Amino acid sequence: MREIKFRGFNRKNNVWLYGFYLQNRGAHFVCPDEFATGKTWEDYEIDPDTLGQLINRKDKKGNDIYDGDILYVEFSDGSHVHVLIGWNENQMCWGCMSSYDYQSIAEGYDFAEFKGYILNAYLKEALICKVVGNVHDKPELLQTTN
Repeated sequence: MREIKFRGFNRKNNVWLYGFYLQNRGAHFVCPDEFATGKTWEDYEIDPDTLGQLINRKDKKGNDIYDGDILYVEFSDGSHVHVLIGWNENQMCWGCMSSYDYQSIAEGYDFAEFKGYILNAYLKEALICKVVGNVHDKPELLQTTN
């Protein structure tokens, strides 16, 4: 069975939260399976622009990959690229793109330059494929590629 899990950034505590997602009265939350004693709802509230879903794939080091992650991919011929993970509505698959016009997550990813590489091809063919950050913490990684 596919694991459904989300992550989002909690500005109150300056941490990434992992667990299930819910929205209530205009606020967005990511909560673990069990609530910790002494915590309030504000400890689980996230910035909705940082919400990302687990895509049920792992990099070559075994790290979970989420929507909005940036992967460093290196091939046996020495070529390498940073790619952004996102959902492609047209092809109905998780995929990678190496460049984009980042406006905001609320406006969505621009997959105009989606090269047809699905994530599985990168994971199988790459010599190195590892999560090195995400579009929220390290957007500069994508600005230096191509």
